[in-house]
Amino acid sequence: MRPVLWMLFALLAAPAIAWWIYKLAKGLGFLDPPADEQHELRRTILAALYAFLLFLPILIFGFGRGWPRAWIFFGIMNGIALAVFAYAGIRAAVRLWKLRFPPVVLPEPDASRPLDAPPVDLETHRAESD
Repeated sequence: MRPVLWMLFALLAAPAIAWWIYKLAKGLGFLDPPADEQHELRRTILAALYAFLLFLPILIFGFGRGWPRAWIFFGIMNGIALAVFAYAGIRAAVRLWKLRFPPVVLPEPDASRPLDAPPVDLETHRAESD
């Protein structure tokens, strides 16, 4: 097929494909507000993974072709977008990990009691001292 026909096909198919993607996103609940912070972080991670799947093959193709002159700017912008989405995905994954598995803080031992002493019951201790 001639390139002009491909361009015409792309122009005619783009609105239908965009509408289909919108309906799919709405049906899957991606356009609803997030229910909580974990839901929001999971969406960010998913978007970063999809961006990785989209942008990485373009970078590989560009490097395979030696980045023709017209592609250099496109390749730079593609690399920046890949880095931004990677940063956002990694940051969201770390935040989600910290949210789901908070660090355990152990109480500091009391220096006035020996470590092997049984715990003191304050009610019993008050009754004995009176």
